[in-house]
Amino acid sequence: MGDTGSSADYQNSALDEFRVNWQRELQVQNEPAREQPNEVDEQQQSPLGLNDIEAQARAESLYRTAVDLEQRGKVYDALAYYRKATQIVPDIEFRFYEQQKLNYDANKKYHNLPNDFGKQLDLNHTDAKEDIDVDLIDGLYDKFQRDVACVDIYGGKMLLNSRDTSVISTSHNMHISDLPPEIMMNILRWVVSSQLDMHSLEQFAAVCKGCYIYGRDEELWRLACSKVWGHNVGTLEGLEDGLSYGSWRDMFIRRERVLFSGCYISKTTYLRMGENSFQDQFYRPLQLVEYYRYIRFLPDGKVLMMTSADEPAQGVNKLKQLYTSRPDVLRGRYRLFGNIVTLILQKSQSRPAFAQRHRRGSIMPGDEEANNTQYVIELRILNNSKRQFGQLAWTKYTLVQRRNKIESSSEFDLTAAKYPPLWFSPVKSYHLDADAPLA
Repeated sequence: MGDTGSSADYQNSALDEFRVNWQRELQVQNEPAREQPNEVDEQQQSPLGLNDIEAQARAESLYRTAVDLEQRGKVYDALAYYRKATQIVPDIEFRFYEQQKLNYDANKKYHNLPNDFGKQLDLNHTDAKEDIDVDLIDGLYDKFQRDVACVDIYGGKMLLNSRDTSVISTSHNMHISDLPPEIMMNILRWVVSSQLDMHSLEQFAAVCKGCYIYGRDEELWRLACSKVWGHNVGTLEGLEDGLSYGSWRDMFIRRERVLFSGCYISKTTYLRMGENSFQDQFYRPLQLVEYYRYIRFLPDGKVLMMTSADEPAQGVNKLKQLYTSRPDVLRGRYRLFGNIVTLILQKSQSRPAFAQRHRRGSIMPGDEEANNTQYVIELRILNNSKRQFGQLAWTKYTLVQRRNKIESSSEFDLTAAKYPPLWFSPVKSYHLDADAPLA
């Protein structure tokens, strides 16, 4: 019994000793885990050392190089630089983003610009708001006019001058803001030109507030409307169709017209039976015929029409030369009547060398004037899903022949297969040169 009791006491003491040692080991293992967050916080709070600054600068340089390569399309080369930058500083992307954000916020304060120009650019300045009504203004034109009228910001000019007035310059070059409004309007007439390049005028109006006001000048848009509709331009109110427009620009945008920055193109395709083979009487070949119609309208009332088998990439170039006569190009004039445009065309004929001459070199009317052929076409202006006034549908096609002072006419059967609608296609090369200002 005594041996049994001593052995039980020995087992209990060994178990207690094991428990104490086990708890001590657990405490030792938990102490470094508790101290680790504090060490991380101290490392984050402590300033970077010289080696860390150099590493971060090197990683930022590699990251900038990678971004530049990616923007130029060299993605595989940029990946190597990205990998090197992240190996040096793993979170270089977030640090670079935060640095760019700080630089953007600093540049918004205009601390690098002169004081007077910085005041002009900052339209939210308290002094600039004294002369401006805080009420809401309907329309950008009225709002921009109110902003430009503020003397503290624009100084009585339509455009701002970004040059530093404190720097003395010996050059006599003038800034565009120093030009009077009359000169600016004359420049814009050349921008629009006689070809009615209104797209360039809209791009100019998107530059700043002053350019927006110049681009919305009513006289420019009135001249453009008079160029398109001529004597039928009418007024902003009381038109024949009963519509009224808020401005001349509104009329130019909404009223039916043809487009001048390209040409209208249609493609006709049909099958034609070929000739029988003399070897095989049962073989009858089929031929697929394709050709295109091109119509180009000019702002001065002239129109060019051509039927050719050339693709549009080559066909539009043949209508680029306005003063060169081609036998395959029909020339004439057109008129707008509501949503109907009427064309009167005839073939280009060179003056014969045997024409009779009258007094002082005048040419007597010959047989070519008495005998001619005219093509009278009526097209309806339609809108499509991509472009306004971008489609023309055939409504009437008449051939008028004059022989020996006798006139005869015949109408074509306008089927959808032979006369499909014409779709507008812009051509940039048509408006590269300006031959005359808008007048």
